[in-house]
Amino acid sequence: MAKKKPEESRREFNVGEQVRVKLRTGETVSATIKAVITKTKSVRLQVDYGKDETALVYDWQVVEGR
Repeated sequence: MAKKKPEESRREFNVGEQVRVKLRTGETVSATIKAVITKTKSVRLQVDYGKDETALVYDWQVVEGR
């Protein structure tokens, strides 16, 4: 049986949007999107959270719901 291709991200992200992301440390934080990067196969987001903290996360790290 052939491998299934991963589903395309159906959600669009906009600069300035408030989202919740799960960081690689396991911590979930509220963040503001500063940049949307689409050069790779998946979407990457540059986010700002906390006091002077930033992270580059994949779109699948965005947690749905509030």
